[in-house]
Amino acid sequence: MGRNKIFRVREMENIDKTKLLTKVIFNEYPLLILGNLTQNTYSFLTYEDFSSTKCAAAGSFDDLIDSGCETMHDMDKDLFKKTFSRDNLLKEYAAGKGKVSLRVFQEGDDGVLRKVEITDFLIKDENSEDVLVISFNKNI
Repeated sequence: MGRNKIFRVREMENIDKTKLLTKVIFNEYPLLILGNLTQNTYSFLTYEDFSSTKCAAAGSFDDLIDSGCETMHDMDKDLFKKTFSRDNLLKEYAAGKGKVSLRVFQEGDDGVLRKVEITDFLIKDENSEDVLVISFNKNI
């Protein structure tokens, strides 16, 4: 029994845990965005199997929110823009919040309206003191 246990421990050490974790996260959240709120920039970490793919893969964070707003249902446009504007996210971070989340209706590229969940995690970049956002997005 001891020999088998040692083999299992060594087998687990050989697993690329970062790759495994990344795969699980990407399966759950098909759209992941890394943004620098201080610098007003963003880039996609993954962008597969999400219902709306109309915005550029990288660019200005303000433009990203404007582009996303265009795909929201009319009743959710203002709420989306107010919640995820760069200014609001920076205020939320300054107030000590580490997470901002919202569920809204978004029109997909196929014209179908779907409920989506957007969760932004706000953190400070240890190397530059910039405020960063990692946005997890999924269809519900």
